[in-house]
Amino acid sequence: MLDVLKVRIYPNSLQEVALAKSFGCSRFVWNYYLNKTNTQYQKTGKGLSYCDIAKDLTQLKKLSDYEWLPEVTAATLQQTLKNLESAFKNFFSKRARFPKFKSKHRKQSIRYPESCSIKNSGLKLPKLGIVKASISKSINGKIKSVTVSRTSTNKYFAAILFESADLTINKEKKISGIDLGLNSLVTVFDGETCYKVDPIKPTRKYAKRLRRRQKALSRKVKGSNNRRKAVKIVARVHEKISNTRQDFLHKLSRKLVDENQVIVVENLCVKGLARTKLAKSIHDAGWSMLLNFIGYKLEREGGKLIQVDRFFPSTKLCNCCKFKNNSLNLSIRQWVCPSCLSSHNRDENAAKNIREEGLRILSTNTAGHAGIQACGENVRLVNTCVKKQSSMKQESPVTA
Repeated sequence: MLDVLKVRIYPNSLQEVALAKSFGCSRFVWNYYLNKTNTQYQKTGKGLSYCDIAKDLTQLKKLSDYEWLPEVTAATLQQTLKNLESAFKNFFSKRARFPKFKSKHRKQSIRYPESCSIKNSGLKLPKLGIVKASISKSINGKIKSVTVSRTSTNKYFAAILFESADLTINKEKKISGIDLGLNSLVTVFDGETCYKVDPIKPTRKYAKRLRRRQKALSRKVKGSNNRRKAVKIVARVHEKISNTRQDFLHKLSRKLVDENQVIVVENLCVKGLARTKLAKSIHDAGWSMLLNFIGYKLEREGGKLIQVDRFFPSTKLCNCCKFKNNSLNLSIRQWVCPSCLSSHNRDENAAKNIREEGLRILSTNTAGHAGIQACGENVRLVNTCVKKQSSMKQESPVTA
């Protein structure tokens, strides 16, 4: 299997200049052939393939106006063309937006697809030599590629893609249902106990500091050196917020994966929820990032992540008698079932229902939307390309 290790690197002054040239050449090649492909499509109705632009790049290097292109490693420029081709394929497959032009004022990155190795506690890169690096663990497998990036705060990182042995996990662990929220980031029920983890809210924690830095930035004259310094100061605050959130979510996901073999979550439409008045809190919570971390860590250790359909009534469904309470709104945190008079905590009840639905999916080997359609209503199926359908008979196991 393939694994990735992201490390901090510390290039010297000469290596920083060489990296800056590589970033610039890669950015130029991307923008140049993106513009050329767009122009070709407007004229003829057909774009340029990778073979076409790769041949053209070879001729472009021979021109006197572009004699600085051969100064960088040829493999990085070829990789940039491959990335451009992948960007167009993702766009036409409706997996991503149309490729954009790259700017030198944002995060810069290049990829070395070959000739990279670990030597003398450093990272050896083509035409750079050995770059000082802070490598946290040993890499025994073959290195496939290295992606070097520079943040807006002038920090350099290297993402090392390497081959590693497959993990064999024989230990039987728990099956837990997780309900995502804002008051409690996660509510976990493993079949016996239920506990909650509160969010850290890094954006609100550093809001005062960010406001001060942005006010100072707004007073600087555009184009001045003081403004460029102020931009970096603001970028450091944003980086602090991002690092705080990622560190917390990594630790939380690691704890959940270590305790569970199967994790059941709701397939929430985070993009749609982010358009509501709770957008700031939803972005600050990082639900999608947390699910992404849990997913790939479970996959590495032989676990499984099950996503229950977003239309499954986990909150309104009584865990005891399966009565569906349609009168619940977001402000009600505690409620009593009108049918069996059971008292429920909103988040804990949802986590229990999500876990039961996950067990049903495991036992029947069906999709998460099966069995929850109400009679006669229009439903939208997840991960399908069909139009809205109307159920012809009652298939839901709940009672109204």
